[in-house]
Amino acid sequence: MALATFRTKQNETAFEADIETPLATVFEAEPEVRRDRYNLATALGIIRRMETSSARSAVFAEIKNKNPVYRLVDTLYAKAGYGFLQPLVLFIYMLKSVLSLGKFDYSGHEAVAISNFQNEHNAINRLVALLPGTRVMMLSPKLCNLFSRDQLRTTISMIGAAPRVFPFLSRLARSYGFMPSARMASGLAYYIRFSQLLARHPGMSAAIVASNYSPEALGLSAAAHNKNRKVVYVNHAPVPANGAMVPPVLADCAVFYGNATRSTYERESRCNAEVALIGQPGTARPMEWRDEIRTLGIFLTALTCAKSVEKLVTTISESRPGLQILIRNHPVALLKSDFSDLAAKHKNVKITIGNPLEDEIAACDLILCGNSGVAMNVLREGRPVAYLDSLDKLNHDYCGFIQSRLVCDVKNWSGDLYPMIKAFYTRPDWQRVMKDYDASYNSDISQLEYMAAQTILRYVSSKPDRG
Repeated sequence: MALATFRTKQNETAFEADIETPLATVFEAEPEVRRDRYNLATALGIIRRMETSSARSAVFAEIKNKNPVYRLVDTLYAKAGYGFLQPLVLFIYMLKSVLSLGKFDYSGHEAVAISNFQNEHNAINRLVALLPGTRVMMLSPKLCNLFSRDQLRTTISMIGAAPRVFPFLSRLARSYGFMPSARMASGLAYYIRFSQLLARHPGMSAAIVASNYSPEALGLSAAAHNKNRKVVYVNHAPVPANGAMVPPVLADCAVFYGNATRSTYERESRCNAEVALIGQPGTARPMEWRDEIRTLGIFLTALTCAKSVEKLVTTISESRPGLQILIRNHPVALLKSDFSDLAAKHKNVKITIGNPLEDEIAACDLILCGNSGVAMNVLREGRPVAYLDSLDKLNHDYCGFIQSRLVCDVKNWSGDLYPMIKAFYTRPDWQRVMKDYDASYNSDISQLEYMAAQTILRYVSSKPDRG
């Protein structure tokens, strides 16, 4: 009897808002285009469009190819059949998602922030540092939290929710593969858990997110708007201007590196937020030019073309045998490429993963990369970067850096590459383009940060709207 009473109270907390109605609209063609704010259907619709895009499907295929655990899970899921077992797997994934957040601290926070990967952590930490004296509950999904104490209440709450979410999970299983279904299911799980948090924390006025497409960020954003809280979004990387999908920014306040980000959202999608510009993180340095290249960096991203990298290294080593080559893997370990044979064959090659980005930029005289936002970091750190689209399988100029003339486009390695790149970055209009992407470039970043802080505080320090 006590357990039933406890479960009922937990369910009332989890489902103060109706979920069946928004869940029923998720499978419409474009559920988010009619919205000016986040809600549950909007959040799940964005996740669906992102996770079923060709680029994301290719990334998941790469992860399965490189990771036997993901490959096994996907195979077993496909064989389970969508009658009962697949929805059950998706529900277990939901439970894993909410338990990974750990126990919430309900003591006097003014805002809650969620981040997952290192660049998201950096973006959130940078924003929170602009708000001294503001108490922000900092959350991050971690596997170690699955085994932390005091998780029983959360587990019972989610189990009590099962009858209301299973019809949705069953339809997911019938409609999509494992990864899109799991990501949408986790978005629902985060929405439920964050609704609980905000219901029990009436003094919390805002949610801070560093993604406009991840399940955890959209789950929090939808719960916040449903509870009449504000949403503050800060971009953790450049938005790909030529990506298959540019998710909208339906936050109340958005903090961008520069006007190029704002323009991309307004042109390719939507941005309803009041915008503050903050510039790229770190210290901007003037471009440095050397008498000759001694160390060349090859910085990789997702969907790396290993054969192209191997061919490039062979060509460079034959033409410049004394040139040191630093290959930086994508920092997400699941996307790491194995180039151990290449390093064994060429003694001038060094392979790294996860080292501080600033240190590896500083170690190079010139950097080659494919479709990666790391190009902006390289330019801010004062090193020339060249785009070589054969390094990955994404569409040419996925980020839009070539069409805007921010980054130099090259076709292959040649002896006259360095002078050509120098001419590109010393042209009269390049610094104007760079400033469009990075508002703090050659500017007083302290003034930008002050103005951004004043804008953010209007949302984070405001009282929750009870209307």
